[in-house]
Amino acid sequence: MYAKEMREAISEIVGQGKLGDGKSAQVYRALRRLLCSACGEEIAEDSLFTRRSVKGFGLNIMPQCRKCAPFALLVDKKEKSELLQALLREQSPNSAQRESAPLDSSQEASVPEDKKNIAEEVRRRLAPALKRGRGKNK
Repeated sequence: MYAKEMREAISEIVGQGKLGDGKSAQVYRALRRLLCSACGEEIAEDSLFTRRSVKGFGLNIMPQCRKCAPFALLVDKKEKSELLQALLREQSPNSAQRESAPLDSSQEASVPEDKKNIAEEVRRRLAPALKRGRGKNK
């Protein structure tokens, strides 16, 4: 059912934007061609747009192009944590093997104690899940 809903979706929320009048509004990305509710111009697929409400209804459902409702997309100022960045970063197969291999005594001396504890704790917690996940792919 979820796949069917995704095929029928016409837009996705990208983030917050600031309208020309200073108000805040959600910014959407068109997943298919749409028509602007104000001027009738086409909003191309992958274009950004905002929505306005229908009078007396309250929900913002009417798409508006950038000409009718100019906006500036606000950048999210939250920084991703180092752990999240490390998990999302693509690794080469060799680096994954190096990280899972135990450190020899010369390497252990160069790594601070708290880093060793964190790395060992991460390996200990994630190893069972990684083993199960890798087994299903084969």
